[in-house]
Amino acid sequence: MSFSISRLSLCIVLSLSPLFVSDATADGVSPYLPMKISPVLENEVERLASIAGIPNLTKPYSLATIYHYMVKIRVSHPSLYSRLNASLKPYERHFGLTQLSVTARVSDDHHAMPNARGVYTDTNLSMSFRGQWQMTDWLAVYVGGNFTRYEDDALEEVYQTSGTILSMGVDWAQLDIGYKDIWLSPFQGSAQLLSTNAQTMPSISLSNNLPIEFLGVRWNYHVFLAQMSRQDVRFNNALSDADKPLLAGLHLSIQPTDWWSLGASRVFQFGGGERSVGLGSLVRAFIDPRGADNAGSDLSTDEESGNQMASVVSKINFDGSIPFTFALELAGEDTSNNKDYQLGNSAVTAGLYFPFFLSDNISVTYEYSDWQNAWYKNHLYTRGYVNEDFVAGHWAMQVQRDEDINKASAGSSHFIKTQWQRNNDHIISAIVRMSEHEDAGSITFEDAWELQLDYVIPWRTRIVTFGVYVGEDSLGESFSQVSLSVER
Repeated sequence: MSFSISRLSLCIVLSLSPLFVSDATADGVSPYLPMKISPVLENEVERLASIAGIPNLTKPYSLATIYHYMVKIRVSHPSLYSRLNASLKPYERHFGLTQLSVTARVSDDHHAMPNARGVYTDTNLSMSFRGQWQMTDWLAVYVGGNFTRYEDDALEEVYQTSGTILSMGVDWAQLDIGYKDIWLSPFQGSAQLLSTNAQTMPSISLSNNLPIEFLGVRWNYHVFLAQMSRQDVRFNNALSDADKPLLAGLHLSIQPTDWWSLGASRVFQFGGGERSVGLGSLVRAFIDPRGADNAGSDLSTDEESGNQMASVVSKINFDGSIPFTFALELAGEDTSNNKDYQLGNSAVTAGLYFPFFLSDNISVTYEYSDWQNAWYKNHLYTRGYVNEDFVAGHWAMQVQRDEDINKASAGSSHFIKTQWQRNNDHIISAIVRMSEHEDAGSITFEDAWELQLDYVIPWRTRIVTFGVYVGEDSLGESFSQVSLSVER
């Protein structure tokens, strides 16, 4: 049975629109801040999230949430409050452009850039933009796009509609239809279940744009259904790419105290090819993951529902002379020991974030990930957990999904980021990524590393960034890139 997201989205809009109209007096929809596009603004927001105790364990952050928590730092951190207030002004418009950036790059190497929506280093020009039209409190259109140009033997241009969303609803239930970025992790450097490493998928999602206060606890939820790119899918002893696989997701988190947030996420890759799609099989897979996907010899390949991943995550904000945030995530792909409550093929990520490290001008982040084998590989889906051949989760496992490799080995990664804001408001940013993978069959992996240095200069109402990006990948291939970016 074929499936159409556009058809389903129309049914949902028609069925839920009376609810939205009747509650139009409540606070309405909110735009989202762009992800992995405006590094300076994102770092300021992460500072706010740490010191003000924003409960969200996923991203992007809504503008409503940012404004709600900015009040807490107005007196304690006036400089940060002032910078955020100025940067967010464009998002207050009912109609207009909120973000625009153009980047020119020089590189002769073909290396997948982490968390860059499926972009390689040898792009010579890219542009991103975001705009919005807030028609009423409960209805808005957000338009966005990412344009990338490559020039090898032949000119290639790629355009993505990331950030283009039709939103309707209220602050406790915002329905988003379109190309919404989804980052299922509180970490800055990686997301095991879903990130911006691959191109943004078309999706339907329902979530709250402001924390819900209930029983003295703050709640956040996010439910979505997305469509992945075409790939060969196994069914009835044959491979087919007739239909594209789908991705369903569920996230729920609570903040029982001002300093602690706890949450859980599930994602489910299903359908595609000739495999049938039904609500019953989707519900069964979520309720009984062992019985639906991991019953071993008791379950035939055709009876399996798909590929599942889940995680539990905790984030604690510590106050003091040197405030910091500690986050820990345990994730698994499918189940283990034939038990529903045990995660298989575990992956652990831990991170420390210092919004003000020994100075109000310096921030430091360190994140470590470790995973077992079999991640993002599944016997039903020949290309695995990918969208347009890019891993939909952790950037460090992109090399394993290379068409000539297609392996899934255990490994680990490190992410270090520091940003220094000088007295003249110039910013020096440095990111170090390192990863290692166990050898897989005849494939020998090298220890990989990369360094990204950016020098940011405010210029009138614009931000000019000079960047250098160098490293060596897991196959021993070196790469380098020089870039110049202008953002307004």
